[in-house]
Amino acid sequence: MPSIFFLTFVPVFGLVLTSLLLMNRYLSARRKAAMKEALREVNSPAVRPLTPILLAPGRHPLEGILERFNFNRTLQLRIRQAGLTWSPKAVLLAMGICAVCGAVLGTRLHVLFFTASSSAALALAAGLVPLVVIVSKRRKRLRDFEQQLPDALDFLARAMRAGHAFTISLRIMADESPDPLGQEFRTLCMEHSLGAPLPGVLEALIARVPLVDLQFFAAAVTLQRQTGGDLSEVLLKLAGVIRERFALRGKIRATSAHGRMTSVVLMAMPAGVTMFLMVTSPQYLQILQRDPLGKYLIMGAAAGQIIGYFVIRRIVDFEV
Repeated sequence: MPSIFFLTFVPVFGLVLTSLLLMNRYLSARRKAAMKEALREVNSPAVRPLTPILLAPGRHPLEGILERFNFNRTLQLRIRQAGLTWSPKAVLLAMGICAVCGAVLGTRLHVLFFTASSSAALALAAGLVPLVVIVSKRRKRLRDFEQQLPDALDFLARAMRAGHAFTISLRIMADESPDPLGQEFRTLCMEHSLGAPLPGVLEALIARVPLVDLQFFAAAVTLQRQTGGDLSEVLLKLAGVIRERFALRGKIRATSAHGRMTSVVLMAMPAGVTMFLMVTSPQYLQILQRDPLGKYLIMGAAAGQIIGYFVIRRIVDFEV
């Protein structure tokens, strides 16, 4: 009876919890899409995202198949946002090689006590390593860009107040700014010098660097070109707002540090106690390994730890 209850409760609980997390993420994506659409209405209806005109890499047959599922374009965009020069087919090949290595390793290391489950789990974990690298580099690059943006806006506003035109000030700022901000704005200036309209290159910049602050910058520039006004003053105020957001984000991280530390402790404590018992009293855990139900209990405990970690991280994750 306890085994039936355990095998029924854990999948139902995991399914309900996963559904709630997916629904929360879906609503957050809908809010972000509505904000992006409201900012896009500022531009001319005739403006469309630009096709890259600086580079035209060759196509691979595998990429044509992946484009039917919109996976190739999404992966290529994530690689571009991470600042990497990899191709989607190279990433997929690396994922396949890592997955095969993980599956072979799973046949030797029974981390989940069963050969099939251990092989599948390690294959999945190893296959996701290239994507984890891309996501990590993308997050770091966007964070660096966001930290460099206020100083770049101040520089742009001072250059305009000194008498330079906006396009000249933008090129000077791109040349003087460090990467990744300088790299992206140099690409913008190059596309604009090749004849692309400014609203179009700004929209392409937002596609490459999906930050809310950059959307505000693009909206301010587009509005100023349509209605006039003192753009330098707007940029100075926008830089101040971004710095205030940084300060507020720092306060929130300091306040939520206890919750993040709690998640780390709750994840590390069971693993540490298990390793300690395996060294000091190995016979204490052999009961669970020999019992048929004990293996499922260990797997359920590991799954519960992972689910709890993501739930706590979701609770302490605040959007500013």
